[in-house]
Amino acid sequence: MFFIIESDERPDGYAVLSESNDWVMWLHRNIPATLANPVRSRLISNLKHLLVGLELKAALIRPHRHRSANERPVLFEPYFQNLILEFCVGSFSVLEGLGAAHWLAQQELDGGDGPYVSRERWVSAMCSVYDETNEFALRENLYRTLAIRDRLHQDRLGAREEIDWHAFSYDDAFIPACEAIRTLLRREADAVPENSILQLSPTA
Repeated sequence: MFFIIESDERPDGYAVLSESNDWVMWLHRNIPATLANPVRSRLISNLKHLLVGLELKAALIRPHRHRSANERPVLFEPYFQNLILEFCVGSFSVLEGLGAAHWLAQQELDGGDGPYVSRERWVSAMCSVYDETNEFALRENLYRTLAIRDRLHQDRLGAREEIDWHAFSYDDAFIPACEAIRTLLRREADAVPENSILQLSPTA
């Protein structure tokens, strides 16, 4: 059994600190209002669930990584690495969704006709909105997260020099993805759910 809070506070399971709808205000403020209403509504619905999923994964990953030498593990090691991979995949979806929304708005498009937004376009749009001066290394962290996400593909195994698990470490995978999300949350920070673990530094 896993606990997201101290086990003696909730001995029968875990408790969440925020729910999907707690993210709606932040998403409303960060998704351009110029998008077509159905497009904007679907994106808000998709991302609010992804963000809560990221919170759950972070709540298991962080205590496992930062436990003291005499503490019991929170996760079996394969679960730890799998959750880091899933955290990166979820982060990728949040980054891509918001980046594409901002690119469409910058082009005065509402997204209603379902245009494809290339990676280069949405990355540039995202960085221009959330980290224009690269103060928080958003572009670097974003591309490191994308590289982890792309390891989902197993169609060119002969081109891999190492097994994938070596890349799914806390330092090499979780920290860049976490920092990329934290950079997004600095915009309209007062609308972020108050107790969200996603605001915390992954190195603390």
